[in-house]
Amino acid sequence: MIQRPGRPFVFQEAETTLMSLASARLVILLPLIGLISTHCAAQDSARAAPSIVFDGPNTIPAGACIAELVFRAVDSNGDMDTSMAASVRLSGLGIRTDADSPTAPYRPIADALQFESGVLRVTPQSVGARQLTLNSPELLLTLDGQELRFPIIQRASWLRLLPPILAIGLAIAFRDVVVSLVLAILGGCLLYFSHTEWHLAIPVFCETMVQQVADHDHASVILFTVLLGTMISLMNDSGGTRAAIDWLAKFARTRRRGMVLTWLMGLLVFFDDYANSMLIGGAMRPLSDRLKISRAKLAFLIDSTAAPIAGLAISTWTAFEIDQVSAGFTAAGIEASAASFFWSTIPYRVYPILAILVVAAVAFSGRDFGAMLRAEGALLSEEVPESQQVAAGSVWLAVLPVMCLITITVIGFVYDVDAYELLLIASVAASSLAFVLAVFGSRLSLEECSRSWMAGIASMMNSVTILVMAWGVSAVCQTDRLDTAGYIIDLVGSSMRVEFLPAIAFVVSGAIAFAIGSSFTTMALMVPMLLPLAFTLCGGTESAAIDHPVFAATIGAILAGAIFGDHCSPISDTTVLSSAAAGCDHLQHVATQLPYSLLTAVASVLLCYLPIGFGVPWWVCLPIAAAACVFGIVFLGKVPVPDSAGSD
Repeated sequence: MIQRPGRPFVFQEAETTLMSLASARLVILLPLIGLISTHCAAQDSARAAPSIVFDGPNTIPAGACIAELVFRAVDSNGDMDTSMAASVRLSGLGIRTDADSPTAPYRPIADALQFESGVLRVTPQSVGARQLTLNSPELLLTLDGQELRFPIIQRASWLRLLPPILAIGLAIAFRDVVVSLVLAILGGCLLYFSHTEWHLAIPVFCETMVQQVADHDHASVILFTVLLGTMISLMNDSGGTRAAIDWLAKFARTRRRGMVLTWLMGLLVFFDDYANSMLIGGAMRPLSDRLKISRAKLAFLIDSTAAPIAGLAISTWTAFEIDQVSAGFTAAGIEASAASFFWSTIPYRVYPILAILVVAAVAFSGRDFGAMLRAEGALLSEEVPESQQVAAGSVWLAVLPVMCLITITVIGFVYDVDAYELLLIASVAASSLAFVLAVFGSRLSLEECSRSWMAGIASMMNSVTILVMAWGVSAVCQTDRLDTAGYIIDLVGSSMRVEFLPAIAFVVSGAIAFAIGSSFTTMALMVPMLLPLAFTLCGGTESAAIDHPVFAATIGAILAGAIFGDHCSPISDTTVLSSAAAGCDHLQHVATQLPYSLLTAVASVLLCYLPIGFGVPWWVCLPIAAAACVFGIVFLGKVPVPDSAGSD
């Protein structure tokens, strides 16, 4: 060893020893430091990568659709990570687009989805679909190569029928339609949540109800209803209704003539079913009371005339129905005129034709059966007090507002004004005219007219409540939620044979309209779906199918079945409006009208749609079915003659 100058040897040896020890320790510590650094980096990385939370729904009936799925990015503290903006893939969902038929298989989502501000919302609109549903028991979300799985509980598929079952069953059990409708909507919302998350269904319920009131068309119907109520109230309080009824009484001095007059007036107001129900109901209610025609009978007379005549004549229904036929033609690749074919289906719309004839048979014969016979007999057994109306005023106080309503509606229809907008404009004008006439043409003061106007609004509140709740039940059953109609279609999808196609189309359409309470929605679902099928089964070419009786009969059966189901459904808006216009208990109206609807429907299926499917011409079947219905009314019904009362 070389000794450094100026330093003792012992110090140099100690220094060398210390350096050797330090080097040895450094060799040992460096890997440990590396491990610690790696661990800390991993922790930092884990701390930086957000977790994905699935907000649901975590439960869904098998086959039902989903309105919205929500995923959130959160940090280690559970706070929202708004910086997250990654692109992800989502598997386990299926979609149908507007171009797909209602029975087309669901397809997976092909495109990547994007988190925005830490949130991923998957809706049918965001993925360009009409329907969004679950295709597997779990959702698989792929983020930066990492797969995240979110299991979803699937309930029995028949639960998609739960809302209409609850609405009808609870209404019968509780005799309270509002409570039953509320519970039906809530039941439909609860199906998307587990028993531990039931409270999350309450905000969904509230949002569903808000959407019904906020909907433009629904709001128009609500305003139309209450404004018609104000018009009727002003006509009554000014004495105009009393004067009009005194004049009409010259032509309708008996119960039978009063019913015939109601039927004829229903045929005259053919341009819209809502206007028909509200106008005829409000106008004929005082005369019906005077002639001791029950409110249930009045509701039946107007309800069983309103939709059938609107469905057959040129009305606010026509454009919508032709549009559905056109959609079906497009799906089937048919280039023929949808409008021309639509008019050719009129002889095959058996139910509305027979319904109008049944009302005529009841009116002319004065005979009833079932719950209606009991309702009529109960009224005739009672001493009905004289109406507390004011003294008769000028008949023009009632005639002019009604003529204003009809004139504006007809003119708007001719110029193709939107139906909901048209009814709203007409009702505003008619109500305003009734107010002005009452102020300047009767004994009422301005303050009394204002009170009468408000009383008219109040008189419609119960009906508006039922109407909104009925829309709520329909909403949870729609194709983007439970898809109740899709479940019914799937049940009978394997039963389609060309000979039975018209009968099946009528029955299925009736069942769907009964379950969801909407004839228009039923038509929109069934026509585009069954028209291509009928086209294929009837030859598959335009020359063979367009002139095939079964092809036209199938489309006519769909349009007719939608009206049948709508007539029977307690959650139908037209059923609600008819009972409101007649001043009848809603459930009593449903119960008393049902036997007549079933009689007409059975005759339609057994005596028309089944024979037509096997080649019998419609002009042979229709008169036989009409005769059977009249026979059922005249020979099986009875004239209600209680105690000492008689009816002409």
